[in-house]
Amino acid sequence: MRPAILIAVALLIAVALACFMACDQVSNIASADLEDFFRHHKVDGDYVVAMKKRSLGTVSYFATIHGYPDNLSVCEAVIAPYNKNESLSAIPGEYFCEVLR
Repeated sequence: MRPAILIAVALLIAVALACFMACDQVSNIASADLEDFFRHHKVDGDYVVAMKKRSLGTVSYFATIHGYPDNLSVCEAVIAPYNKNESLSAIPGEYFCEVLR
């Protein structure tokens, strides 16, 4: 191989390694902290809607809906089939939407 190609390959490997190592540095945020953030910040002027599920004695926060003219209606439309037919969900429970104000 030519020296220029070897240098380019070595540089590419170094950049890939740096990116891989940086991925390990990503911070973790608790769902309560994320919810608190959205309670204090609108997205494009509208309140964010949290998609949640009551199951196994706990509430799981698994998605946010934002960017639509009516985020709550979108959330309710997404969860309706799962509440109507439990066989669509791997774990039984009740899905619900909560406007984060």
